[in-house]
Amino acid sequence: MSSITIGIIGGTGSMGRWFSSFFSEAGHKVLISGRKTELVYKEMVKKSDVIILSVPIDAAINITKEIGPMLSKDQLLSDFCSLKENITKNMLSFSSAEVVGTHPLFGPYTDSIKGKNIIICPGRGNHWLSWLECEFQKKGAIITRMQPHEHDNNMAVIQGLTHFITVCMGRTLQKMKMLPEQAMCCSTPIFRINLDLIGRLFAQDLELYSNLIGKNKYVHGALQFFLSSVDEAKKNLLSKNNENALSFLSNIKKFLGDDFCNSALKESNLILKFPYSNSSNVDK
Repeated sequence: MSSITIGIIGGTGSMGRWFSSFFSEAGHKVLISGRKTELVYKEMVKKSDVIILSVPIDAAINITKEIGPMLSKDQLLSDFCSLKENITKNMLSFSSAEVVGTHPLFGPYTDSIKGKNIIICPGRGNHWLSWLECEFQKKGAIITRMQPHEHDNNMAVIQGLTHFITVCMGRTLQKMKMLPEQAMCCSTPIFRINLDLIGRLFAQDLELYSNLIGKNKYVHGALQFFLSSVDEAKKNLLSKNNENALSFLSNIKKFLGDDFCNSALKESNLILKFPYSNSSNVDK
């Protein structure tokens, strides 16, 4: 396919800039619209073959209602939102364009798309769906097709629960009055990484993390499973009964499988050797 024009609404944001460079390097013309650009998104839509929403979920839904009626069946309307059910439903409802829900599972500090996961939620049409997947795959991305509700249910654990736990770890340090520098001086390599992940979350867009946790309706269910797991862990690991503790841990290991556990050990060893090779602490 010859060069096309891609319009990114929210193109001045971090992910918008990342994908602006990505598509430009692929040989396409890229137009961007943001709060401080001269080109407003309604004008950009008229000039673009592909329109991508790279804005927070609430803004994406509102913009879809405005621009949807302007789009033709020959255009593509897509998004980079972290939740897919509502935005995909709105893109389908308010436009006649082809629709593809897209979730790049990486952040704007990524050097390359090679080896990175991207979830694709087909909405309407096959022409632009195939084109978009090809654009990502030829640069080495790993594409997985998924229905919007399945995506959001998975993200309840992968993003929602994960970030919830990180927030709670930060709050625990606060309640215990354990400052980061105090924790750092006696950190094992694993805790050092966890501490960095706490700081990483709070160094970025707090509204984004609030939305990833609070706006995904499936997080509540995932949290209930997690809290019940905490109760079971307390019962078995704090009971002073070593047989119960080992049985509890062995049962989880059996579910995960030896192949995964051994592979994860090797991969995490590589991660630990890179940033913390000078550490003499033994991981616990």
